[in-house]
Amino acid sequence: MKKSLVLVFGALFLFGMAHAAVTVEAGGKTTKYENGQTVRVNAAEDTVVNYNGVEIFVPAGEAVVIAQSSDGSVLLSGNNMSGVTVNGAAVRSTGRAVVAVSGSTLSVRTGSVSVNNQAVAAGSSVNMSGASASAASAALPVPTVVASTEMTNNSAATQQQAQNVEETLSPSSPR
Repeated sequence: MKKSLVLVFGALFLFGMAHAAVTVEAGGKTTKYENGQTVRVNAAEDTVVNYNGVEIFVPAGEAVVIAQSSDGSVLLSGNNMSGVTVNGAAVRSTGRAVVAVSGSTLSVRTGSVSVNNQAVAAGSSVNMSGASASAASAALPVPTVVASTEMTNNSAATQQQAQNVEETLSPSSPR
């Protein structure tokens, strides 16, 4: 009975490893990892990582960390990334950058990157086919700018507004 139980668990383990969602291929060798596991690639040779269907190519000499976000997207982080491709899109960064990949959308969480030579800043996302970029913060209100001519034409109102602001900010300030 114990032998049967060990065989069943062994078969389940092997089946699970055969269907792992994370594979790393380097130097003709393929290594499989459990789904959700963090993969650190310090490439001595060209490496291809398939992480939940997202294919990431890391050229020799690059170092990146690939993990899964709590929302299910794939996170890629690195410093001065160059030559890295994500699902065929060239990703470069100057300095430290963290990007999230979900489907065909790449969102920049930290730093700034270029995707297929299109600059993408933190808080923005881009369709990796290069079709469009959008700011994630586009829904935030944009402050209005008062033209300088309005301020000079109504100097009494401007002085009163400045005085009101001063009183509001520091009512104990000397007058």
